[in-house]
Amino acid sequence: DAARHLFRVTAGLESMVLGETEITGQIKTAYEIARNAGLTGRVLNRLFQRAFQATKEIRTRTGIGRGTVSIKSTAVELLGKTDLSQQSIMVLGAGEMAENCVRLLLKKGAQSIFISNRSFDRALDLATRCGGEAVCFGYCLFEMRDVDVVIAATSSAETLLSCDDIENLMKARRNRALLLIDLSVPRNIDPAASQLENVTIYNIDDLEALARQGAQARERELATCHRIIEAQVAALIKKLESESERMTRTDLFRRSLEATRDISYPLPTTSGLVAQPS
Repeated sequence: DAARHLFRVTAGLESMVLGETEITGQIKTAYEIARNAGLTGRVLNRLFQRAFQATKEIRTRTGIGRGTVSIKSTAVELLGKTDLSQQSIMVLGAGEMAENCVRLLLKKGAQSIFISNRSFDRALDLATRCGGEAVCFGYCLFEMRDVDVVIAATSSAETLLSCDDIENLMKARRNRALLLIDLSVPRNIDPAASQLENVTIYNIDDLEALARQGAQARERELATCHRIIEAQVAALIKKLESESERMTRTDLFRRSLEATRDISYPLPTTSGLVAQPS
């Protein structure tokens, strides 16, 4: 049961986000620290090595780690269909949600990120800490003429981009395609703008639906994951039993040799022997 539980945890099957990979790295780090400190023996080494092997097999043979199951990841996944390093992205907001988006975008390869917020100081602080270029909120529509994607991630209760704003923006862009992602509640982007030509809008409801689809797809892979784990647990037990049996035989042989060396056999002498007449 202990091995089975470790395998499930390492593979991300017990995580809040099913199939996430962060826990795998954390367990590998913890194991390396313990091993380097001499705190693991033969059994623990076999156990963790098999856990990592099971996780690799699960990642290779199943789709447990594919797709996205969180709102932010789903938003970035929408952009991931193209090369993010070639996309210009504007993030509206400078709070925790906006920061998470910026960090995730950078992790996925984005290189051109503009950050705009009503408080320019907060936008500048986020841009300085995470990377990006701060833009005064009053100039954000002007800067949007050249971006490919706009992500709204603010706590504002107001509509920040009206349908008229976006219609005028599209004219200035010569109707070049624009992707708008609204992570805010309530919405910061007027959904009516989705009717405009070459404008695509995803709001929080759309992203939640996509995230649910991703979660359901991962759940369908669980049965295969469990079979892989059971096979790996059985292989581990067989390996440990085989090694234990071999070590027992080796130990018995060693002890028998030691016992043999300790016994003094008396050798016969010829001093008392007398030749008999024939």
